[in-house]
Amino acid sequence: MLDALETNLKRRASVYSDIAEMFLFLANLKATKVEIVRGVKLLKEAYPEDVDLKLTDELLHFHLYVKQTQNQGLTGTEERSVCLSHADLYEIMCKEKINTAFPNVEAILRLFLSLMVTNCSGERSFSRLKTIKNKLRSTMSQERLSALSILCIESDKLKQINFNELLHDFALTKARKIFV
Repeated sequence: MLDALETNLKRRASVYSDIAEMFLFLANLKATKVEIVRGVKLLKEAYPEDVDLKLTDELLHFHLYVKQTQNQGLTGTEERSVCLSHADLYEIMCKEKINTAFPNVEAILRLFLSLMVTNCSGERSFSRLKTIKNKLRSTMSQERLSALSILCIESDKLKQINFNELLHDFALTKARKIFV
């Protein structure tokens, strides 16, 4: 069991590092046009419907914009080296409200930042499903299994529900007596 766990972790780490390397050029503010063109081509192969070839020019302009805004007020000799993550770049884009000026850069940054999260939530759902549907509950209907899975996966939202108020509302709708 430990060997299987170790193998799966190594495989996932390899996949995640490959994806991170594929998107690395986005955050490299010192990337040359050749490096950006090469990175865009790799992304275009992996995500043909999501990547537009206009991304190259947009990214060059976006990098220039970020460098200028980060070094604003500094002289040429004081210019600091800007080292920002993908999340920092996306945050700048949202704060400065320039996502309409760089729509392809915004879409690719959003794609990268959501890749790991969507994968984790899906894996968490399947691990929850294993605990819900065990040998004792193998005769459960699909509808009930889906409902229990959603309740288990969204347990943080479930904990926020006030059941006393919910039961009171239910009782009022089902009551045969008319309260005056």
